[in-house]
Parts: sequence; structure tokens; C-alpha cells
Amino acid sequence: MRLGQKEKLFLDLMRNFIEAINGIEAIWMYDREGLLISKYARAELSKDGLNEYEREEIYGAFASIFDPLLKKINSEYKIGELGSITFETLDHHIIFLEAGPKAIVLIITVYDLEISSILPYCYLFVEKVVQIIEESFDLKYNTVMIPKLIIGNSFDNTLKSSFVKTENNEILIGRKKEVNFFKLIIIGDAAVGKTSMISRFVKGKFSTDYRPTLGISITTMRFNIQGFEDSVVRFLIFDLAGQEFFKRVRHMYYSGAQAVFVVYDITRRETFKGADFWFEDAKKELGDIPFVLIGNKIDLENERQISTEEGMEKAKNFRCTFVETSVKTNVNVEDTFKILGIGMFFRKIDDLDVPES
Repeated sequence: MRLGQKEKLFLDLMRNFIEAINGIEAIWMYDREGLLISKYARAELSKDGLNEYEREEIYGAFASIFDPLLKKINSEYKIGELGSITFETLDHHIIFLEAGPKAIVLIITVYDLEISSILPYCYLFVEKVVQIIEESFDLKYNTVMIPKLIIGNSFDNTLKSSFVKTENNEILIGRKKEVNFFKLIIIGDAAVGKTSMISRFVKGKFSTDYRPTLGISITTMRFNIQGFEDSVVRFLIFDLAGQEFFKRVRHMYYSGAQAVFVVYDITRRETFKGADFWFEDAKKELGDIPFVLIGNKIDLENERQISTEEGMEKAKNFRCTFVETSVKTNVNVEDTFKILGIGMFFRKIDDLDVPES
């Protein structure tokens, strides 16, 4: 991978990250010797861009924050053993993350942003950074996009996590714990893409050969979170058939689920209406666990019958998270699974009763 190609991937990734997450002001990436690799600020998103003077002013202000912070990190912490640290200034939070053995990332946010709610996105971002650095980032199977998940109450509660605070009110997130399976069920009408979605996540493949799920299909998938290599996120994914005649069987498999994907097809309004049944059916059995409403097949934009705004409104009524995906073009599929898994990983850590240092 050429240097210019890497720089473009970094810039596209940073821009997409800042666009997706409200409250992030800037991102800076350094190598382990402290040399700047790349940087991007929200101000760069302005319609007319920035002139050279404005750019120097903005980045100069951030540099005045980052330079002493890097010295502090190098002198007080052993880099290589940290997951991440957050620091407070009068106006900002700064998140420090290790990006593999070769780089570090600093993310600056507005002060009133709830840091725990964006951490899964930060770790997904850093994973992509590491892949670009290590030249394992393949655009066939990966994307520099960051899913714009519209967060609802149930999912947001999962992302909350208590962290270890130091005497200086800095927050360390560097615990390495083994975790167990997270059970996820995927429901929705027939032929909305549930099985293909799982295949895209697990195998990185998309098949045009549609075969309906007959009853229940169970798949396992495990992955590591960047910075927590000693821990494993294990998904136990239940793909539940959408046909009416499997209704009696389905309820047996709801038990113990820790998260639910409710999927509809944006080109078929009846599947959107059917999402009401699926949500209420699972909610009755499972209560207040994370639900994600997913509008699939956005690659068929010309055939769209349900607008993004309608999907967002339904998710708001469900008080759950919303995202649109394309299994065929791999938009928001793998990353949505990973964001959920990372959020549940931190929730699991929260339940381990880690004492303050």
C-alpha cells in the first residue's frame, strides 16, 4: 500500500468518524516516537473548507493541548499495557487509545459528551487504523465508513460502563478480562436478509442464492477488541425463521438473549409493518435489553418504499437503536455487529466490580 493511499484512507476514515459522531472535535494520530501521522478537525467539514490561516489557528490550538498531554502519558504510563485513558480539560475530554504496536490516537470531544456512549465507535475506529497501518485493510471486505447508529435508550444503557479513576480524575480503561458468549437473536419477516447479514459478518461473503431458514439456524462468531487482545467477544447468533408456521417454536429460543436485531427490507413495506409484531413479540419475552431496528437492502435505493426518516421514527417509538444496511455492498453490517459486541463487552466488564485504583 503506497504512502499516499494510506494517507487518503486515514483522512477519509477520520472525516467519516467525525461526521458520524456528534461532539468529536478533532482526531490526531502519532507513531510511537511522537511523530504526527495524520490529523483531522471537525472545522474541516465546513462547506467552503478552511484557508491556510484558519487551519493553522485551529490545529495550533489543539497542538497546545496535545503536546503536554503526550509528554504526561509517556512519563506516567507504560504504553503498550493500556486500553485507553480519558483526560479532562476545562472545555474538552481527550481520549487516548493505543492503535497496535505502531501508533497512538488522540480524540478530542466537547466536554458534555458522554464518553462511555462513544467508546465502542472509538475502538472500531482504532481497529480500522491498525488495519490500514498493517496493510491488512482490504476494501473488498472493509470500509472506511463508520455506522451512523441512531442510539435509543435500550442500546445506550448497554454502552454505559464504570471505569477505573485515578487520583487526577483520569479514567483508565485497560483491564483485560475473559468474557463469555453474548446471545444475539435476529428476527424479522422472511427474505429481509437476516441469514445473509450473518454470513456477511461471519464469512465476509454475500450470496445471491436465497434459501429460507427452516426453523432455527445457530452461528458462533468470536473476535478480539483492539487493545484488549487477551479478551474475546463471542457471539452466539440465533437466526429465527420468519415464516408464520414457525411461530410456536421461536419463543423457545428467545430465552437468555442479551440483544435483538429486528430487520426489515426497505423495498417492502409489509416487512416494515411486520417489524411492529417482531419487536413486541420479543420485548414481551425479553424485557429491557438492547434492540436494534435495521433497514436492510439500501443498495436498492431506486426501489425504496420506506424512508430513512420513517425508520428513525419507528425506532424512536420503540425506544431502540436504528441503522440502515446493505449486505450486498457491506455497508454498516459487520461494523454494527462489532459496535454491539464492544458495547456489551464493556457492560460485562462493568459487572465485574473492578475497584478504583
